Amino acid sequence: MYTIYWLNHITGQVASTIDAEHASWSIILNKTEELTLTVPKTALATVPATWWEPWTGGVLLTHTDTQGFEYPIIAGPITDWGTETSVKLDIKVAGLRKIFERRTIWQTLEYTGTTLGQIAWNLAEHGMNRPGGLLNLEHGTPNEAGGRQRTYEGWNVANNLIGKRWTELSKVINGPDIMIRPQWANNTKTLIKWIFVHGTEEYPYISQDWTPDFDTTASHAEIGEVKIASSGKNLTNRVWCTGAGEGEGTAISYAENLDSINRGAPYLEDVISDSDQENRDILREKAAGTLAARQKMIDQVTLDFPASSEKTPLGTFFVGDIAAVTLDGWISVPSGTYPMRIIKMTGSLNSDVTLDFQEATY
Repeated sequence: MYTIYWLNHITGQVASTIDAEHASWSIILNKTEELTLTVPKTALATVPATWWEPWTGGVLLTHTDTQGFEYPIIAGPITDWGTETSVKLDIKVAGLRKIFERRTIWQTLEYTGTTLGQIAWNLAEHGMNRPGGLLNLEHGTPNEAGGRQRTYEGWNVANNLIGKRWTELSKVINGPDIMIRPQWANNTKTLIKWIFVHGTEEYPYISQDWTPDFDTTASHAEIGEVKIASSGKNLTNRVWCTGAGEGEGTAISYAENLDSINRGAPYLEDVISDSDQENRDILREKAAGTLAARQKMIDQVTLDFPASSEKTPLGTFFVGDIAAVTLDGWISVPSGTYPMRIIKMTGSLNSDVTLDFQEATY
């Protein structure tokens, strides 16, 4: 069962429930969660406008399993309104990460002897260092030392949006997954907080307490329709990464892998860019990260399952988790059980949730 609440996304205060006619939601790995709901205007008339206007208002979506445990799924600010009719209003909500997509690095920051995940958290702290900038956000991954370094110039505000910088950190070779997840902050469930979690240098995926299991072959399985999409369109041998500068002064680096040439494939190249980056070592890291992800076909498994599953209820696992997925009878994937990373989760107020998986390798 789903429940939707009005929320103060600055403090985490949970207010009254929302009688929404419809809602749809999506959580994608290393991106901002999205939620859209349709609310009768008669219900809005009983609530102060600050709870449902863009940026002052917020929304919390939870799911309660068959044992009565209620789990926060998405929580964050109202970012916009959608269609309004004579009787109802569409409201658009985003996860807390959306705020950091609208906050920039406003002074020169230099990080050395650290890790990419730790840099991501340091940028979150910087993002809260401004008038009215503090959020109920905690660091959920232990601090660690490392050999990474990054410099962000304060004058480069046009390219220094923090959400953009997080995405860049995740895209380098073995870059960390980065997610912000809501959870209850007290036993009375009147307050939530957000936990900033990320991968580490040793393990770029986000740590988890258990491994959910999705067996598509079980005779009485809860799993519904299963689909597999395999694609080799991005296979390549060399990735160029261009950076800052103009003409012959443009910074450029590349990474190369010739394994497929030895198997008879033609030589293929791709080009990516980061127009504000002049450090060729960092450009090379980005090229290597892209190249590594394009060395074999991508198999994506999509399946439907009930949110109120007895075995794996919604809220007990997260996007970014590694799950055990058992498959049988497919051309693209040999039969067996595979560690697969949950990269996307979508749903509505109906009973089924759709999960997308990709092979977990790094």
